[in-house]
Amino acid sequence: MDDIDTKKLLKAFIGDMDPFKKKLIKVFIAIVLIMLIYKYI
Repeated sequence: MDDIDTKKLLKAFIGDMDPFKKKLIKVFIAIVLIMLIYKYI
């Protein structure tokens, strides 16, 4: 799999979603990152 293809798929996938779902995913990613940071500190 190429990087470019994956990025195009992600952009298409994200572009199809409504703003509310985008916000949910951003919040989810933020929570996961915070949990990972706390785990390693």
